[in-house]
Amino acid sequence: MRIADLVSGVREHRPGSPSFTDCARALAETAFCSDSDRATAATKALFSELVEEWADGFEPSLCATYAAFMSEVLYAPGSPVASVLGTLGYGEPEELLDRYRRITSARSAAGLDRRSVKKVAVLSRITLGADVAVTRPLLLAAASAFPAAEVEFIGPKKNADLTVAGHPIRHCEISYGRTALLVDRLLAWNHLREAVQNSVAGLRPDEYLIIDPDSRLTQLGLLPVVPDSSYHFFESRSAGGRGSCSLGSLALQWCGRAWGVDAAGAGRVPPQIPPASCKLLSDKADRPLAAVSFGVGGRASKRVGDHFEDSLLDLFRRRGVRIVLDYGLGEDEARVVDQRVAAFAGTVGELSDDQPGWPSQTDLLTWRGSLAAFGAWTAAADVYVGYDSAAAHLAAAHATPVIEVFAGAPSERFRDRWTPSGPAPVHVLPFTGSADVAALLRKVDQIAAEMVLSKPRARLVE
Repeated sequence: MRIADLVSGVREHRPGSPSFTDCARALAETAFCSDSDRATAATKALFSELVEEWADGFEPSLCATYAAFMSEVLYAPGSPVASVLGTLGYGEPEELLDRYRRITSARSAAGLDRRSVKKVAVLSRITLGADVAVTRPLLLAAASAFPAAEVEFIGPKKNADLTVAGHPIRHCEISYGRTALLVDRLLAWNHLREAVQNSVAGLRPDEYLIIDPDSRLTQLGLLPVVPDSSYHFFESRSAGGRGSCSLGSLALQWCGRAWGVDAAGAGRVPPQIPPASCKLLSDKADRPLAAVSFGVGGRASKRVGDHFEDSLLDLFRRRGVRIVLDYGLGEDEARVVDQRVAAFAGTVGELSDDQPGWPSQTDLLTWRGSLAAFGAWTAAADVYVGYDSAAAHLAAAHATPVIEVFAGAPSERFRDRWTPSGPAPVHVLPFTGSADVAALLRKVDQIAAEMVLSKPRARLVE
């Protein structure tokens, strides 16, 4: 059967029905097959057309659909994890689903002796923006709730550079291929289990906690890593009900319920990333500074377009605002920046790690490097402007005012959940393909002029 027909079959049939199960397993079996082209196509369809669509809905019913689907995938012919799950006591999909229902039920602080916990490990969400927006607040709340425990972040190194900056939090490196074949994504679970076992070696189950913030490493909580008594799962996709809270705030509210700590009380925003003690990015005219990123994390639907981006940079130039423009990740985003620089009417230069200050008369400096390093420039800025991206969450965490143009959102709730959280003002401007770009630019100009650029501040950068 064609991959497209299997995807349609999953969508059209009720979870748990024989037809749903047959289509789910057949799609997974194709993703596990030895034909690399078919395996790649099936993997892409499985995640981009089903799993991501369900997750982006932020609906409890879609969470249940995902769990029913993925539990069948994990036991499909060719699965690299089915036999291991059997040795852990989960020989059938329904047994794994029963566990998933248990761990997603409300957990209270009753019976938890926070003084006895010696180790708390928080799993990475893998994407940079999610680790800044969700995982970092959980790490900091864990450090506050369990002051006698060693706190550890388990995830990629580049994510650790963002999430544990300025805090005494250990890092255990583990990778996950966001574009890898299904079989390789599932095998990451074996590496995770080994890493966790090494991390908690010598500790009793009541002496450690593994915090899972809907991590891809566990396929959003379905794959167990430790006894459930030592595992706390923040199921972010149904958290908050129909409210408009951001994921960062919901994560802190969950900590308050799970651990009984006031420090993570309802409504608090994640703490600011501590500013570094560094040199001043200033120029003789004391012009305000805007950090700008047109990065979209590979999702072209988040872009407004060339005209908006060129006009935004020109708007800042005409207002006498200096601009730091990030080159982003990958060839596509670099190509976009090259086009913007070519069309820019002002003077352009390049930033370096040992930047001595702002070059005289230069209007725009481009930055090629890591997102963590670009974060230092967002910390120096008077305002950050960009799309829904990791850079926006990082700017908010640096207490920089944010203007985020949110295009391509599948729903209002998706936009609410992924709104950056931070101590400084965050302005989210929704945009659809039929919206007026000129009106959007006027709104950006108004917010920047009234709230930020009229009072430039001295900020420090690394």
